[in-house]
Formats: sequence, C-alpha cells, structure tokens
Amino acid sequence: MITGTPDKIYRVSWPYFWLDDKKNEPNANWVIFLGADFKNMSVDQDVFAKKTNQCLDYVKKNCPDCTLIYRPHPDEKNESSLLNLDGFSVQKDGQIAETFLWANRNKIKYVFSVCSTSSIAGFNLGLNAYSFYPYARDVFKDIRKIFTDKYFSGLPSGFFIQDLNKPLLENRFELTEDKQITKNFKSVLSEHKGPIWFTIVENRLILAVIGLARMIKKISPKREVNLIVSGHHRWSNKYLKELGGQFDKVMVFPRHFYSLKPTKILSAFLGARKIKNFKIENDSILIGFAHHDFVENCFMSCNKDKFKIAFLSEKIWELNFRVRELGIDPKTFIFNKAGWFYNKFFEPLLGLNKTVFSHYGGEDKFVFIKYQKPIEEVYDEVYLMKNFPNG
Repeated sequence: MITGTPDKIYRVSWPYFWLDDKKNEPNANWVIFLGADFKNMSVDQDVFAKKTNQCLDYVKKNCPDCTLIYRPHPDEKNESSLLNLDGFSVQKDGQIAETFLWANRNKIKYVFSVCSTSSIAGFNLGLNAYSFYPYARDVFKDIRKIFTDKYFSGLPSGFFIQDLNKPLLENRFELTEDKQITKNFKSVLSEHKGPIWFTIVENRLILAVIGLARMIKKISPKREVNLIVSGHHRWSNKYLKELGGQFDKVMVFPRHFYSLKPTKILSAFLGARKIKNFKIENDSILIGFAHHDFVENCFMSCNKDKFKIAFLSEKIWELNFRVRELGIDPKTFIFNKAGWFYNKFFEPLLGLNKTVFSHYGGEDKFVFIKYQKPIEEVYDEVYLMKNFPNG
C-alpha cells in the first residue's frame, strides 16, 4: 500500500495472471514493432522519423530470421511513409495492440516501440518487450517529455534500449498471482453478494477487466459479471459481440465528452437520466476502469449505496492527482468554457461528482481529467496498477 495515503489505496500488478496459462512456443519468431502517431505530437517529425529508422535498423540487425511486423498506431495517418520498413510487413487491421499481443503471444518473440505504452502492456503480459525511449528522449519537449518520463518510470533498465550498439537481451518474466488483489476480493465478495458491474471506456484496458472477471468467477463461480462500455470510437462492433462470451451482460452507452453544443448537452442530460433510471441490483459491486468518463461518473454518482472500486494505472493517478510532484504548477493549466460549465453547473445539476477538465498551456495541449475530490473519496477501494510488479 502507499505510504501517507488511506489504507484503501493499493499498488498492485496488472491482473493479467488470471487470463489463462497459454505459454510461448519454443520456436516463436514474430517481432512486433509498434508505431507512433508522431505527427500529432509536438516533436520534430524528421528527427523522430530518423531516430525511429535507426531503431528499426537495430531490430533488423538483432532479429535475423524472424518475421518482422510493423503495426501502426491507431491515430497514424501517413507516418509510415517516412520510415524505412524494408523487411517488415505492415498490418493495418484495426485490432488494438493489447488484444493482438495476447492473442498471438505464443508466436511473438519480441515487442519493440519508440514510445508506445503498449510496449509496457506487452512486458506485463510476460513477453520480451522493449522501448527505445531513452534513445529518442531528446526529441520530446515541454509537457510531453514530463508526461512520457513519468509514464515510463518504475520499469527495470532491461526494458529500455538506449545504446544501439549493445546486444539484445531477453527480459521477459513469469506472471505471478498478486495475492493482495485475491485477498481483498475474497473479502469484498463475501460481504457483497450482488452482481459485478465493470465500467470501461478505453479498449486497451479490456484485458485487465477480463483478467479480473475470470478471477472473480474462480472465487465465486455463480456470480453474475457484467460489462458497461462507454462507446469510445475504437470499439468495434465485432469485438463487442465477442465480449459476450466473457460476461453475462455487455451493455454499450454512448460516450459523452465536454461540449457546449446544445445537442451534445441535451444528449448528455438524457444519457445521465437513462443511467439514473437503470436498475443496479442491491448489494452490487461496481468496478470502474474509467474514473474520468461521464458514463462511469453517472453510474458511480447514482449508486452511492453500492460498493465501488476503481482500477487505474499508477502513472495516470500520479499524472492527474499528484501533478505538483511533477514540478508543474496547477495554476498554469487552462480550463476551457465547456469544462468550466460542466464543473460549475451541469454536473451539480445532475447530482454527479465534479470533474476537472483542463490542459497544459504549452505548445502540446496535453489534457488532464480527474475528479475534483481525491479519488479515494469517490470509491471505497482504489487499485493502482504498477508498470512493473517488482517496481
């Protein structure tokens, strides 16, 4: 647990241990390079492309006789046209990195990226995974560098490649059970006999949700486990249908974001009313993976009598709720009119927990979203998922 914070905040591993026990094949030879949407970042694009090409050359040199695969970032446009991808096959199938890595982990030998956080996911899934971020760090600046430094902190040195002249060494580790999660959930499930309701907005977090759902089913096999999705644009209808085999119910609610457009405000109002009238059984447990999302906020605010649990990345928690520790004065944040309207009028009108939506005022308009209250005052328990189990 975290020193100096309430004892209901826990630092834990990503719950991938409970997914299943599928192992890598001895002859796995896929090498995955995850791209970056660097045209959307405040970096010198030519320098970033040059650095990336040098990293790609390192991969080609150190992975002979392997099948080389480049998977673009979902928001890439034509970044790959600036890269030397000779020898790589480019896969643009729309599947998110996390589910792709897990589905194909018995074929994958290595995972690389310059700065993709999906490399961290690959590492925590038990794969040999690496980031070239230290090698390319000088390309980043301002808030982007602060954010990326923080996001990649807590990882072992073997996760990073800084010297392109050094040999490639395997760094994978065996997934083990986080006994803190198991112990806590056994207690919560024994005290609250109702259904489980997960809420999620980012599809990259779905493997963590599935892992927890399977753990819960092992502890309490007859427990109803449901999923509520805030309809982010990266959720495909095909994948949402596939999730029907993982949960008793899968329900999709339209995602709402901060806006002053009358049609958007009306839609959010009607969405909040619908959630308020939605029946959540007595003694249910709500487990949120989207603390900043309007749909989750509605469910948590309208079910204050239910037991509520939050899961989020430890680094996201630090970036949003411990911003002063980054050396950033919160007074430098800029609040737009929509964020101000939601905080001062719309959320109080709907009886919701107030949120703070702001962005840093530098060249890179980096957005920060959080509850106005400390997160441990909104949820009964908070689990911060660490970058590395032993970190």
